[in-house]
Amino acid sequence: MKSIYLHQWQRFRRAPMLVVSFFLLTVVFVFTLAGFQSDDKFTVLALVKEGSSDQAAEEWIDRLNESEGMFFDLREEEEVREMMRDGRRNFALAVGDSDYRMVVAAEDANLMRVESYTAQVFREEFRLMQAEEAGGENIREDIQSSLEDPVLTVTTETIEGAEGTFVYDNQIQTLFGMTLFFSIYTMIFSLMNVTEEKRTGTWDRLIVSPLKKSQMYIGHFLYCFTVGCAQIVVIFLLFKYGLGFDLGGNFPAILIVVGCYAFAIVALGTLLMGLVKSSQQLQAVIPIVATAMAMLGGAFWPIEIVTNNIVLFLSQGMPILYALDALKSIAIYGRGLADLAQPLSILIIFGVVCMGVGVNLMERRG
Repeated sequence: MKSIYLHQWQRFRRAPMLVVSFFLLTVVFVFTLAGFQSDDKFTVLALVKEGSSDQAAEEWIDRLNESEGMFFDLREEEEVREMMRDGRRNFALAVGDSDYRMVVAAEDANLMRVESYTAQVFREEFRLMQAEEAGGENIREDIQSSLEDPVLTVTTETIEGAEGTFVYDNQIQTLFGMTLFFSIYTMIFSLMNVTEEKRTGTWDRLIVSPLKKSQMYIGHFLYCFTVGCAQIVVIFLLFKYGLGFDLGGNFPAILIVVGCYAFAIVALGTLLMGLVKSSQQLQAVIPIVATAMAMLGGAFWPIEIVTNNIVLFLSQGMPILYALDALKSIAIYGRGLADLAQPLSILIIFGVVCMGVGVNLMERRG
């Protein structure tokens, strides 16, 4: 077994492009889809309305920038209009002494959101001005004091698992989904060494050696398992410590989930090898199976938003569904291994069944 396992690593050293390519694809996809979303603020270009003072506009911008979701960037009028002409911005906010105007070059999904927030800020400011004119000189200080020390505090919580509710984190969803998806290709394509050895006759020559057939299988399976786990773990560590993705505080539990998932995927690859007749057929089947499993299992989008009963039923047979559920439970909800017994058990049972059936099919054909 050890000699077979080490031989696969020698093959990897001579031809590492398969693993490296899927590793890089995962990094590129996750970085593109989720890596730039650490700052949730939406930037709105602003300019001083014609005939208005710069000081008044700056005061309004300071007031508008109290929002946690938007950042208003005051720039020169010519610069803003040039950016709108070039198509880099679809709209801008022109701020006057006591009013504002939306400058629109093209329709934008955020236009209504910005206009609604701006109108709210101006209305609140006008109310405060009217209250001050009516004799409430300290009205602003009184309101600020009330906000800092409210009479009644309301705390809201979302209970995970309640019907119709779930916590969505795009960075976590993208990282876990894309990493598990591309690792399917890495592990199952690595298993193609078995079919190639059987096709070239190397497998038959190894059978007459002192090696047992079970040791040969275990050597190949262990190599694919190690490569798959290493790819997933390295990517998780890269985004956790390199880009600050919050994966929770229980990384050992994540490692156990990764191990169970890798075992299930290697077993699935064994079943596929037992069902197909050649390596060419396996190459054609792998992308179909991997993509279908990712789509049904919630790798590309949260399974919680799916309402089709047929899709939900089919998703129950996808190992990636249970791995994602376990990983998100750890990273988002802070759960421990004791709470993950069900998805991990399903992954292990899935792996045992697929590997048993797959090896039997290969032996009958061999």
